[in-house]
Amino acid sequence: MKKKLGKLVDALRAEEMPSPSAAELRRRAEAQLKPQRAKRGERRTEADMARLVHELEVHQVELEMQNEELQQTRAKAEALLVRYTDLYDFAPTGYFNLARDGTIHAVNLNGARLLGIERALLLNRRLGVLVAEADRPAFNAFLERTFAGNERESCEVLLLKAETVRLVVRIEAVVSEDRQECRAAMLDVTTRHQAETERERLIQELQTALTGVKALSGLLPICACCKKIRDDHGYWKQVETYIRSHSEATFTHSICPECRQRLYPEFDDPFPVSTTAAPPAKQLPSGRP
Repeated sequence: MKKKLGKLVDALRAEEMPSPSAAELRRRAEAQLKPQRAKRGERRTEADMARLVHELEVHQVELEMQNEELQQTRAKAEALLVRYTDLYDFAPTGYFNLARDGTIHAVNLNGARLLGIERALLLNRRLGVLVAEADRPAFNAFLERTFAGNERESCEVLLLKAETVRLVVRIEAVVSEDRQECRAAMLDVTTRHQAETERERLIQELQTALTGVKALSGLLPICACCKKIRDDHGYWKQVETYIRSHSEATFTHSICPECRQRLYPEFDDPFPVSTTAAPPAKQLPSGRP
């Protein structure tokens, strides 16, 4: 029976190496148990030994079941870790963990791609260094608002991608529960920003062009006889002069068919009849010489 008990104890010890805390706990328990054994000094009976072996066997089975459950839980946790690591790294959005001063504690692969710098080189580096100098005050104010409140804050700043390419990004962030860092999401809005800039440029050009356009509107006082137009200052001007001064139109002169027939009828008849009489023809004498 003692040999069987010794083998069972050895098997329990070989099951798994105890952690430092567990080893310390076992040492203290054995230290407390020794004085009790020395004080009792009685010999265990066969029934006591059998009961002790049974308890140890039950405890061994419980440990094996707990170990199996722990291994299954660990496998699930590792699978979830791999899954969410892939979702984190390969997300289309750049994710950052930033300190109060903008130091990067963590960044995913897309965030490093947006900045054009390897992820290992971004860690413990301040994101504000990559922000254009003109936008750094806005970025610093954005960090202050994020850590001061609990709501999601956002800003749009110009970044110097790899210190050569200019990149416009939108950053949204919210502070963590312990308020030691914030979780930020970064989106590339360069294309949208360029489209808005181009639209504003076209609008400005259109407004500039419209200021140069002169339009005629309202009632125009015109003479019923000579067809002159009275301007805003009370002067009567020819129609050509008035329209030329109030619009971008220019004139070229011609003559309509009615005026041509009235003023120049000789140019209107394609076959004019001559009014000069032709000289009389010579007549031959009627008699012979």
